[in-house]
Amino acid sequence: MNLDESDYSDTESIDTCEEYISFESKRNPSTQLEEAISFSWPGIYEDDEGNNDEGEETKKLRKIVLSTLLEEEDLAPLFDGSRWAGTRLWAAAVRCIQFISGHLPGTEVTLLDNGIKLPTSTDRVTMLELGCGLGVPGIIYHLLGGDVVLTDQADILSQLETNVVSNFPHAAIASTSPNKTSSSEDSTTNKNRTIQAMPLSWSRAHINGLLQQLGRSKVGFDIVINCDCVYEPLYGKSWHLLNETIDELLKVNPQCVVLSSMERRAADGIDNFLEEMRNMEHVGSVERVW
Repeated sequence: MNLDESDYSDTESIDTCEEYISFESKRNPSTQLEEAISFSWPGIYEDDEGNNDEGEETKKLRKIVLSTLLEEEDLAPLFDGSRWAGTRLWAAAVRCIQFISGHLPGTEVTLLDNGIKLPTSTDRVTMLELGCGLGVPGIIYHLLGGDVVLTDQADILSQLETNVVSNFPHAAIASTSPNKTSSSEDSTTNKNRTIQAMPLSWSRAHINGLLQQLGRSKVGFDIVINCDCVYEPLYGKSWHLLNETIDELLKVNPQCVVLSSMERRAADGIDNFLEEMRNMEHVGSVERVW
């Protein structure tokens, strides 16, 4: 899917998305510099299980708070655009999870046709987010009941993992715990949905290494997403490696659904990315779905 330049300006798109998820920027009162963001997802409430007798008007939406501050050792040179981009919430990320959850008008049939589904009490669904940055779509999918692995470069992993653990202390799996993974074998006996942050540089070798580490070498993932990961002025032609990673994931699990959500910008390289994707060995088809 992509957000067409003719449909949305950058400002209109992100404003609409921020309103939808009740987005807030939390700033230091003294410096006015942003230190964190918060958001909520419609229909996900605090302590839902304990408030079944309350009406929706008396419930409080579950608020997720994510630090946007990098650790001192992770601070980027002035100006490392790709590192900075990983601390921003982009409209394409919100549109992606809106689409997956059926919150975009007129997409219900498309969801069924493409085999995209939400988890249920009896049906576990796994998601891998590539180049996740703050990981907002994956975090929301976990709130909806999915087992989620968030991945990005190692130099922003400390921030990502801190955010995951602080918001999901009981469901989070530490990336440094080799004996605790979200493997398919564990998932069949563990009723608790899990979420974890893992380092990943895009390549066939590295994604296979991650799958092996997670115990998913034979099953892969049900859903793979990437949001605003293709923009040549910022990321160069790293989309070649993204395509190789996607192709390898489809080789492992041909039933996997891959969703690339992108906002069109001048000279973004998206057309070349999609053309190459269509010619990858294990890609069955590439369709615009919204």
